[in-house]
Amino acid sequence: MNKKKIISFFSAMIVTMVVLLTSIPVHAADGSNVENIIKNKNMKARILWYDLSANLDSLDTPEKVADIVSKTAQANINTIILDVKNRSGFVPYPSEFSPHLSESLNPKYNWYPQDYDLVETVIEEAKKYDIEVHLNINVFSAGDIVYQEGPAIDNPDWQTIVYDVNRIVTEEDGETHPIHGFDQSRGTDQLVVYTPENNDVTPTNRWGIEVVVEDGTIVDIVDQAIIGDREVPVPDNGYVLSGHGKARQWILDNVQVGEQLDIASVETDLKPVSETAGPAAFMNPINPDVREYTWNVIEELVENYDIDGITLDRARYNNIYTDFSELSREKFEESIGQELTNWPEDIFTVEFNGDEKEILPGPFYQEWIKWRAQNIHDYFEETKEIMHNLDSDVLFNTYVGSWHPLYYSEGVNWGSKDYHPDYDWAADDYNETGYADHLDFLMTGLYYGDVTIDELEGRLPYWYSVEGAADLSMEVTDYDTFVYGSLYLLQYQDRPEDFKRAIRMTEEKMHGIMLFDLVYIEMYDWWPLLEEVFDKKTKAPHSIPGFLKQLRS
Repeated sequence: MNKKKIISFFSAMIVTMVVLLTSIPVHAADGSNVENIIKNKNMKARILWYDLSANLDSLDTPEKVADIVSKTAQANINTIILDVKNRSGFVPYPSEFSPHLSESLNPKYNWYPQDYDLVETVIEEAKKYDIEVHLNINVFSAGDIVYQEGPAIDNPDWQTIVYDVNRIVTEEDGETHPIHGFDQSRGTDQLVVYTPENNDVTPTNRWGIEVVVEDGTIVDIVDQAIIGDREVPVPDNGYVLSGHGKARQWILDNVQVGEQLDIASVETDLKPVSETAGPAAFMNPINPDVREYTWNVIEELVENYDIDGITLDRARYNNIYTDFSELSREKFEESIGQELTNWPEDIFTVEFNGDEKEILPGPFYQEWIKWRAQNIHDYFEETKEIMHNLDSDVLFNTYVGSWHPLYYSEGVNWGSKDYHPDYDWAADDYNETGYADHLDFLMTGLYYGDVTIDELEGRLPYWYSVEGAADLSMEVTDYDTFVYGSLYLLQYQDRPEDFKRAIRMTEEKMHGIMLFDLVYIEMYDWWPLLEEVFDKKTKAPHSIPGFLKQLRS
């Protein structure tokens, strides 16, 4: 019996005693124990997420890791989720399949020590305090569009194909350029429109160009990249067109004062995600090579490290606009038993209502929504089997957003197969795509600033609160697995008492809690706060063999 098995054996003995003392049925045939243990304050998962990109400079030496893990233990956290593959596909450990952070072109990453193994370091420290370590991988996001790097960029045929619908700007000679957004932050190479309804002046930095338009005519061009930072007023009878990088160059090459501009036209295209304005390059979940790549990453981690679990993040489609590749068209047509005559319009079309996109469902919209969710379900089912064959002691879990009525846009149904949602986009048999029963535990993001339903005062649906999102999470999963609510600490900046209330609400309603993220605890110096609210040690339900066995059966 190896060391890990011995530890597991003695842990099981201790936990069995705890279970008996608290009178909780371990082997209840109807599964009611999974529901009842919510009431047991001694059985709560307390998880702290260590985001890779956000905490690089806090985790780049063994001494820093030792300090952070010690604080984690002192706060009675029983589980660490260590993010080890970021959305760009880079990792902080030696890998046969993933590029190391030190190889990145991104200056935020490439300074990271090449010969330093963060995974091994965190595991070594966590074992001193009997804290579980689960390794998180960003599954279908594996490339940086800005720096054009990462596995998804290196393998263009892996990328999702985006149904790209944009408002475009057209100048007098007919030259056009896509508009990347309205009244939002201007990113690299983007063209953004700022309107008087939302801006007095443009909120941009000096590294771009501003085109002032009144009644459809260009009245001024301010190239801040040359003249320096300057406030540019947004006219009441027009707008300001702001360009950076490639968009700035298009403006310099094509427009001049006195010309007419039009921003009402729409352009539709199918293009690889690497050619869009998004930051992360997603991969097609049904591409066999993509799936094999993700499983290689998982197998490497399970075989090389003594870990407690694998966590999947971004195990989904980018958004509602993917994937419209020929492979997806072929497989979808196979699933419905007929060929589509209009692609992608038979799925949906897009119109603009002012500056906002509106999706108009086509004749196969519901079938498409279900088909995408089924693809993700099948991936989870296969991944579970692969992991159990590699090492059945390694737990399988994932993070999702709690907003189930909206999460179909990512192609995910994280609920129970017994949950039948009543949504206008859901086919009658959409419930078949639920994957909760394939998980050892599930984390749902209760990412709302209002703690109770009453605080919403009817402004929004009930699940736009921590309390409501917790209720919805438990309803949708129907106790098919352990469900832990996640809190986004940035939403509680300068609100420590509300943060405490949110923690208590989550633990009252659910099997445990996940805190996102370590960086904010450090930033706000909230370690004492955690020690106060987590004043006693608890046991994570997923670590109790009897409960886990029941879930898996």
